Amino acid sequence: MKKLKVKLRIIALGFSVLAINAPAQSVDSTKIENNFFQSIRANQIDSYITFGQGFGNLEPLIFEGLISPYFLLRTSRDARWGATVSPTIMLRMEAEESFPVQAPSYMPNITFYHQISRTSENVKYLFLTVKHHSNGQYESFYNADGTINTVSGDFSTNFLELGAFFNKPVLPFSNTREYFRTSLEYHVNIGRSEELEGIYSFLRWHNSIRIFRFPIPKSTLKWLGYRSQSAQVQTNIQTTWMFGDINNASFFDLEERCNLSLTMSYRPRVLSDVGLFARFYSGKDYYNMQFMRRINVLSFGIQAYAFK
Repeated sequence: MKKLKVKLRIIALGFSVLAINAPAQSVDSTKIENNFFQSIRANQIDSYITFGQGFGNLEPLIFEGLISPYFLLRTSRDARWGATVSPTIMLRMEAEESFPVQAPSYMPNITFYHQISRTSENVKYLFLTVKHHSNGQYESFYNADGTINTVSGDFSTNFLELGAFFNKPVLPFSNTREYFRTSLEYHVNIGRSEELEGIYSFLRWHNSIRIFRFPIPKSTLKWLGYRSQSAQVQTNIQTTWMFGDINNASFFDLEERCNLSLTMSYRPRVLSDVGLFARFYSGKDYYNMQFMRRINVLSFGIQAYAFK
């Protein structure tokens, strides 16, 4: 019976990821989606499921899953303002008896966008994100022995993220598109676990570059009358630098302050909405109460594409 429940969980999660960000428009409608809203889609987080825990220092897992659908809000196709809403959830299923699921990370968020560029080719916009991160638990932050209660301890924080996003040709290829993103994240002292003081960074600087490779060069696509197509290969490089008091670490302590992520994904021709990915991550664990440990993981899995 337990094995049946586990199989049903995995199947249900799989269908959720396959359904996330499924194309809501026909191919002809891509002619009228402007570059501003295409860039907003490129700024979204891709949902994924990993195959096990990968290679590194994570505990044995059946999978790690990120479910991050988003709803794009706009008043017209040519608007210079936009917004997205997402009820993001991350969870890990452990490879132990009864296959328990760790307390999920609940990360609902809303983001506002404003286009500041005047040209349609190289889009630039500012964005502001309001986000919550908690694990839905209410027990003590610390165990009786003074260690952090990573199983059922209460983790909660809220933050604002202000940044800029723009696309600019860098690589000498006609069938690639590059997007750059930089932002500052500040955790406000509202609804925040008091125990995070001194051990968790409340100010973070994020930078990333995403490169999409398309099967048809831009010139050919424009000649056909379309503005967009599905990318076959995607590369995403992300860095985070954490400021503030973190376990009395020095300012240049890379182990405590620097996170690095490199993801490469490929969408086979037989799959329209998902692709295969490989990701290397080195940095603080991003899974709620596990934030104290540093992980180095090479993982593999499938992901749904937020950018069409």
